[in-house]
Amino acid sequence: MNTICVDSGFLIGLYDEKDQYHYRAEEIFVQYFESVQNQLIVPWPILFESVSTRMSKNRKRMEIFYRDWKNLYSQKRLELLDDKPFREKAISESFEETLRDPRHYRGLSLTDRVIRNMLSEPDLKIDYFITFNYGDFGDVCKRFHRRMI
Repeated sequence: MNTICVDSGFLIGLYDEKDQYHYRAEEIFVQYFESVQNQLIVPWPILFESVSTRMSKNRKRMEIFYRDWKNLYSQKRLELLDDKPFREKAISESFEETLRDPRHYRGLSLTDRVIRNMLSEPDLKIDYFITFNYGDFGDVCKRFHRRMI
């Protein structure tokens, strides 16, 4: 069983039929979670971004999300990853970024910085990372041998 961490773009795409990545997200979910017994790792900040006001107002999306969530949880294939150990470093990095030469400024959200720090943690077992935002995570995944989907 592989452990697969996901970005909010994947979850949003999976449950929003109007999202540009919807069909690709569905294919990935079937391939990695319905056809195979992999574990889904969801960092808390990803949940905050994914279960937005827009998503929660759409009952159908929430029902489908709950169905998938319940299935994975009942099979012990769902883990919620606590971000607390990564928060302070991420906010410090955000502020330190403003001290860099403007030509090298990297405007990443706090959530993306937390996720990058999680992906950088060698003690976290993460085999794969699913994102549609390769530019913000490709370098850290490569450096820490996390395969990107």
